[in-house]
Amino acid sequence: MPVAGLSEVSLDVLRAAVTDPETVSRYQAKTRQVTGSDCLWWTGAVSARGHGRFWLDKVDGHDVVVIAHRFAWALTFGVEDLQTVPVLGHRCDNPLCQRLTGRHVTRSSPVENARAWAARRHTIGNPLRDNRGSRGRSTAIRDLLRDDAAATEIIAALNSGLQLDAAQLPLWPDGHTHNSDR
Repeated sequence: MPVAGLSEVSLDVLRAAVTDPETVSRYQAKTRQVTGSDCLWWTGAVSARGHGRFWLDKVDGHDVVVIAHRFAWALTFGVEDLQTVPVLGHRCDNPLCQRLTGRHVTRSSPVENARAWAARRHTIGNPLRDNRGSRGRSTAIRDLLRDDAAATEIIAALNSGLQLDAAQLPLWPDGHTHNSDR
């Protein structure tokens, strides 16, 4: 079974890439751990859907590019295992995330992934609600991570705000009462 649009030639390129120390190092150089965030952030090229894109090689004049978290999966679990996974779902709702554990990138199916997206897309504070869309949000965050040394604090603050979905924030600061409360 082909991997998400990759031909047999591209699969051979992917197999070679996950065993090539230079390619692996180039991939790792495009990821960034952010203090205060569980995600492993992608800082390279971004696809139309907001996922990382990773260039592998050129074959017969055509670029071979793979979604970055699919490269991470192939690197960690092998290309043959990747071939058995139709969809990798981002349970953290961060298409830039490269972490393959816990509530981050997991095995999924098209139906399961669509259900999970539909269940979370209207949650207050969820990145799926961002009016820039996933690509707009991803490129804005990626650009912060590339250009601003303080971006780690910005991204951590953004993420910590996303974890508030179970809590209700007060309407007024402590001690302030509304006229109807007097």
